[in-house]
Amino acid sequence: MLSRVSKGLARPGSRLLSGAAGSEKLAMVGSGNFGSALVRILGQNALRHDIFDNEVKLYVYEEMIDGKPLTEIINETNENVKYLKGAKFTPNVKAVPDLAEAVKGATMVCFCLPHQFLKPLMPTIKESVAPGAKVLSAIKGIDFDDNGVVLISDLLRQGLNADCSVLMGANVANDMASDQFCETTIGYKDAKNGELFKLAFDAPALKVGTVPDT
Repeated sequence: MLSRVSKGLARPGSRLLSGAAGSEKLAMVGSGNFGSALVRILGQNALRHDIFDNEVKLYVYEEMIDGKPLTEIINETNENVKYLKGAKFTPNVKAVPDLAEAVKGATMVCFCLPHQFLKPLMPTIKESVAPGAKVLSAIKGIDFDDNGVVLISDLLRQGLNADCSVLMGANVANDMASDQFCETTIGYKDAKNGELFKLAFDAPALKVGTVPDT
């Protein structure tokens, strides 16, 4: 199993930022309240497990906060002061305002943004990620077409030609950010990818289960 290639339950930040890069490169598309809570965990686990590259890129739709770009504030303070104030990221989480640069070469891309903004982003993402990249949706809601309801996971599978897992749970971002105990479930089509995403998100304060997504 994947635990054989991980470092186990080392404390967050235990792997030096200058350490050797792992084979899986993580990126998060979406920097709101819940996306920021999730990327905080990704940053910790990228340092905890050798299979992951140290750096985790976070796509941030650029905003000005008191005259300064939000991405600069996040990278200087390790905190999303607008959407998750008071919750610190590990320094390996890098906020990036350019979508193509944020997902460039990524092998595992997580999505957590309002679903109505997703479709226009997908062509750029498809061109920029690593070949064979797998994705995970933490997006709430559904879409519609002429035939009726369309699942966000199906939008991602079709738009990116990628395997898509889904993360869902009755969690509150502020609870996760303050390390209160939470649980979530990842549904997968490909069991190996489901285990990889579990490794990316499972943490002492966030217990992750997996189930086949049928």
